[in-house]
Amino acid sequence: MNRKHKRLSKGRGVTIPRDMAAYLGMEAGTAVDLTATGDGRLIISKHADTCRFCGGTERIKYFSGIFCCPHCATALYEEVCS
Repeated sequence: MNRKHKRLSKGRGVTIPRDMAAYLGMEAGTAVDLTATGDGRLIISKHADTCRFCGGTERIKYFSGIFCCPHCATALYEEVCS
């Protein structure tokens, strides 16, 4: 996909061009993650649920208001129940 140039709106928003959004499989309402890099770039990617404790993205489950991976859930269980 080609690079495109866009300007920020007065509210500092940016619209993802329709062809790019379609190429990436993003539709209106798709959640995205924004990552600022040290070299001044902004990376926009589809949202990935992450573990509240370790930041991992593998096998994440939502429980009681938090996202947690199996490793951290086991560690939490051992801490609470021992």
